[in-house]
Amino acid sequence: MKILAIDDEKDTLAFMRDLLTQAGHQVATASSAVSGLLLARVDPPDLVFLDIMMPGIDGHQLAQSLAGSWDTFDIPIVILSCRSDRESKAWAKLNGCVRYLEKPASPSEILKVVREVERERENKPPGDWKRTSCPHPWE
Repeated sequence: MKILAIDDEKDTLAFMRDLLTQAGHQVATASSAVSGLLLARVDPPDLVFLDIMMPGIDGHQLAQSLAGSWDTFDIPIVILSCRSDRESKAWAKLNGCVRYLEKPASPSEILKVVREVERERENKPPGDWKRTSCPHPWE
């Protein structure tokens, strides 16, 4: 599985890269929302782990951008954030993020989410598995 981790914390990116690579996945990392968006559009991943609190464009804005693009709307997004407030979790759910993990997430939690996303993708038709509605109002 191709996984993209986007976080402004270098230690988090190194942890995610090492953990997911050892589990047999191809992992790309980005330390900003802009570079993450470019990577997602150039070589779309099967899954994105996304931090919310980043300088400049934050995770909320990036998730909306991914969800609003025909190239990337069906990429599952898992929020991995230190924010534990209800608003952040509600926002993530409202915008189609498939899971919300609070930092520090354990390796077993992260790998469990990856396995769940893999199973969900296998059980639904391509392009239909993530969202219950299209991000575009006319469909």
